[in-house]
Amino acid sequence: MIFENVREVDIKATNGRIEIEGWENDYAEVNYTVHGEVEVTVEQKGSGLIIMEEPKKRFLNLLRESGWAEIEVKVPRRVLINAKNVNGELKARGVRFEDVTTVNGEIDLKDCEAEKLSTVNGEVRAHLTVAGPLKASTVNGEIELTIEELEGDVEVSCVNGDIVLRLTEFCDAKIVGKRVNGDVKLIGIDPDDPVIGTGEFEVMASTVNGDVRVELI
Repeated sequence: MIFENVREVDIKATNGRIEIEGWENDYAEVNYTVHGEVEVTVEQKGSGLIIMEEPKKRFLNLLRESGWAEIEVKVPRRVLINAKNVNGELKARGVRFEDVTTVNGEIDLKDCEAEKLSTVNGEVRAHLTVAGPLKASTVNGEIELTIEELEGDVEVSCVNGDIVLRLTEFCDAKIVGKRVNGDVKLIGIDPDDPVIGTGEFEVMASTVNGDVRVELI
């Protein structure tokens, strides 16, 4: 399915497998494959595209656990995306996110931009070309985050998991590491003066029951 004049995309899925790709075309394309009893709706409202996936409900409004869908979305690179997935993973390359949330699923981003990343019972792996302001958080999962350039402050937090944060020399960052029941390690960064470049933006990494590792790459 092809949609033109799309500026924003909102995706909500349950038991879904979502893949999103940014491309050079000026239109959006959505394809999906259903497995079992599941309903997928795709609707355009003005410049917004709404994609919803939900297992069909049985008697007494109980969700069937077996139904799920593979959803593939391709959008122009500057389109802004909000995505939420429960009991499923989300993968993306070359797109802009306002908010990405998963419950019981992983987030895997490559060459993306994002303002908020959060997961419960899942991992976050993200390579961001530009970040800030950014908030990234997990509960019962790890965060592995690579940032090429900063345009604002970054806050990364983890409960019951580790944080690995990789920053390039183009990140003008002042590093703040906090932990409860864990260690903080700085690699290639002076622990007595944890600053990269001008130190214009604050990068805070905090964990409870986990380690923090910040690397200059």
